[in-house]
Amino acid sequence: MLKADKRIFYLIGLFTLIRLLVSPFFGLGVDEAHYVLYAKYLDWSYLDHPPLVGWLHALFFYTVGTNEFITRLPAILIFAATSYLAYLFILRQTQSIRVSLFSVLALNASWMLNALGMMLLPDSILLLLVFLLMMLTEKILRTKGLLDFIFLGIVLGLMGLAKYTAILLVPPLILFFVLKKRYDVIFSPYMFMAALIALLMITPVIYWNVTHDFISFRYQGSHVFGSMSKGLYNFAVSLAAQIGAYSPLLFCVAVYGFFKSIRSREDSLRLAVLFAGTIMIFFLVTSVSERTLPHWPSMFYLLFIPVGAYHLYGSAKKWQRYFVYVAVGFSLLGLFFAYSELAGKFIRFPDYKSPFRDIYGYREIASQANDIVQKNPSERPKALAVINWTMGSRVMYYNLPYGHEVFVTDAREDQFDVWQKKSPLGHDILFLNTKYDHFDVGRYLLCDRVETANRLELKLNGSYVNWVEYVWCDNFQGVKP
Repeated sequence: MLKADKRIFYLIGLFTLIRLLVSPFFGLGVDEAHYVLYAKYLDWSYLDHPPLVGWLHALFFYTVGTNEFITRLPAILIFAATSYLAYLFILRQTQSIRVSLFSVLALNASWMLNALGMMLLPDSILLLLVFLLMMLTEKILRTKGLLDFIFLGIVLGLMGLAKYTAILLVPPLILFFVLKKRYDVIFSPYMFMAALIALLMITPVIYWNVTHDFISFRYQGSHVFGSMSKGLYNFAVSLAAQIGAYSPLLFCVAVYGFFKSIRSREDSLRLAVLFAGTIMIFFLVTSVSERTLPHWPSMFYLLFIPVGAYHLYGSAKKWQRYFVYVAVGFSLLGLFFAYSELAGKFIRFPDYKSPFRDIYGYREIASQANDIVQKNPSERPKALAVINWTMGSRVMYYNLPYGHEVFVTDAREDQFDVWQKKSPLGHDILFLNTKYDHFDVGRYLLCDRVETANRLELKLNGSYVNWVEYVWCDNFQGVKP
């Protein structure tokens, strides 16, 4: 097999450098802030996800602290490694350095995969591990070595610690060995040992759920299998979101690569089809009941954007080669424009129409809240409050330097119900109402006094992005009957 060419390190290094340079210049998103809080409230597992994303954050959180750059550093490094494994994956198929380089370029041109390469989500970890799983599976076919099965168990265990949907990869893994008629592998004592290792590794998740009334499993079940009332609409919106998120032309490249590979006899491509096909079918089916977020089926695009790119790049038909050139070029232009805008924010959007409203101003919001709390002369305990978990994650993160209690007051069962050990009763609570998330405190809550303490207007390039009203509820005593 060809050795890795040094140009792949230049290519990956370039994209990594861009992400490192851009990462400090915009605030944390909803999920990003939420997963950093996993590190703050370190636990065996969490309601929303298994613990690995929080444990990774904790390595940085408790050694060098936290800010936007540090929070994004793990994802950036993980995606650099993922890109290199993608290069080796394509190189095994093509034996061509040039084609493999182009395929990795296509992979790094995808918009959503770039987001996962900068923002540490459970999916970011899973993307790296799926390549390791494929490599180990192929090696076991050849050697059935004890160490390979041990590593297989470890990788499967890490996947289980990363995301619940990793369980979807077990049936296609077994099916792959069945299709190869390698029953000796399936029923090998080493395979049972690998399964035991994986099971032992995910015991923190099982233990946490046992001690929390299996809340995480119930949450995931209701999350995936929701209402069927908007089935076709949810399906269409979910698919359209994927097309837009990964780049419309690269979406076509990935679909082409998948169907081109279905009849392949190459073991690595068979594995890719089984793994990615299972993930995509699962999320297409479940999108009928609940909308699928674009990053959930990211494994499909991770595996088949580069596969589609190498098939089209090497095609004898000129129009197919031109199509993949245009697809990658168009996506790169969009990507670099997005990075430039994230770092520079040079476009003036109409008032309250900025796409940055979810990632802009929360540091200032938390700072202003702290100033207001400090000026309150009451001797009762004081706290901040928001009305939903999306506000909660960012307010709690940017409140970390100040250490105020933050209550999330929605009725939804979520991770904040686990974290919030104190009762809000008897507190002077400062509610943070924004243009997009606001609540009539005086109308619905029992307070000795309700008073608006301040209003903060958030502006960017002369345009309004959001506003925040700070409303005191003195001596909170619950909801009005």
